[in-house]
Amino acid sequence: MVVGTLYLILKKQNVLAALLFALAVHTKTYPIVYAPSIYLLMNEQYGLSYRTKAKTKLQYVLTLLWPSDISMVFAAIGAFVTIGLCFIFYIMYGQIFLDETYLYHITRKDIQHNFSIYFYPLRISEQLEPIFSSIIGLSAFLPQLGATLTFTYKYYRDLPFCWFIITLAFVTFNKVCTSQYFLWYLCLLPLILPSLKLSIKEASLMFVLWLAAQGVWFLPAYYYEYHHYDILGLVWTASLLFFWINIWCMWTFLRSYQHSPVLDENNQLGKQIVLWKWPVTKAD
Repeated sequence: MVVGTLYLILKKQNVLAALLFALAVHTKTYPIVYAPSIYLLMNEQYGLSYRTKAKTKLQYVLTLLWPSDISMVFAAIGAFVTIGLCFIFYIMYGQIFLDETYLYHITRKDIQHNFSIYFYPLRISEQLEPIFSSIIGLSAFLPQLGATLTFTYKYYRDLPFCWFIITLAFVTFNKVCTSQYFLWYLCLLPLILPSLKLSIKEASLMFVLWLAAQGVWFLPAYYYEYHHYDILGLVWTASLLFFWINIWCMWTFLRSYQHSPVLDENNQLGKQIVLWKWPVTKAD
């Protein structure tokens, strides 16, 4: 649904894109982080009359934040469908639907071992004083929010890369991280591959380190969970290793990606979205 929404936006099928985006948010919640980039892109692409009057950086930002007709329609359709679906399922299942679908993510404190760097501090603080665990859980949203807003403003014109790097950062800094979360950004990876200036050696190194870090985590996690070894600290150390490798991968993507707007000066679909040839630009 995420890739479908992206495709429809690039094809300017905005009503269908809004419907699919609302369904994606209702189903998985996390796609809501793409909303700011959609808003800015539609404001720039369909609100050029406002932006051309800007003479300073401040005026440019203010006119960029001013909603265009298309962005307001997109927001209205998305909000109507999302709220409508929420209302229908609330009627069917009651308060438990809201608790388990939306509110759960705000108050969630997963102290079981996972890839996230937060699980061990949450576990310790929960045993010492639950209020500390709540503070850590809520503060975990700050780096996610900062990364989302920063990457949105910097890369909203290049929507495939913007969504990819936002999702990678969101998962990396999330207070809960399991293997299924990796699919959130891996499904977007093929869309940016043609614009990566990476040699085969560099790409292979990134892939091997990313997989190896998971293997390093799974080994102590297996002995902790199935053989009851008292090595939870070692599992957390492996989580820290995986976290920093993801940060390095993020930096590598930012460094090697060749940015270009998804829409050209004629508001046509950018060519990078239809290229599927691996570009080797550096000698191994």
